Amino acid sequence: MDDTKKEAAPEEVKEVRKNGAADLIMGALLIIFGIYVAYTALNMRVYTTFLSAPGFFPLILGVVFIILGAMMVASAIKRKGFAQVKVVFAKSNLISFVKHHEFIRVIILVGMMAIFIFGLIGRIHFGIATSIYLFANFMYLKSTSWWKAIIISVVAALMIVLAFTRFFNIPLP
Repeated sequence: MDDTKKEAAPEEVKEVRKNGAADLIMGALLIIFGIYVAYTALNMRVYTTFLSAPGFFPLILGVVFIILGAMMVASAIKRKGFAQVKVVFAKSNLISFVKHHEFIRVIILVGMMAIFIFGLIGRIHFGIATSIYLFANFMYLKSTSWWKAIIISVVAALMIVLAFTRFFNIPLP
């Protein structure tokens, strides 16, 4: 039993190292986002009093993001987060990350989404564009056979179009 505990300990240490770097980066992003939200909220128009202004609640959220981000950064610094970030962003780690098959898969899926949003929507009917996008995703992910992918894509796109146009009365692009 003692041998398993000794072997499990290095795994926990590795996870803590990764979490320190992740907390440092995420905390910094939360602070930046909180500052942006608070700044935008303060620039919203005040009609009668600031407490009834539309920017009051976003200001509170921005301040909460800043506080939580600062707490994450402080915790990460205590766990040597800066040193861990240097390891995570080392050239060899970045190269292996970019070459990893899951990263490439995500980039391809994001590219397909960009083609759907910027290339198909507005140029062809929304239902047809959605069917093409769904079919392409099903085929790339190899989730089902091609004929099932066609049926699912067309039915899903038709349901989306009907739901938005008939039930919610929301025009689609």
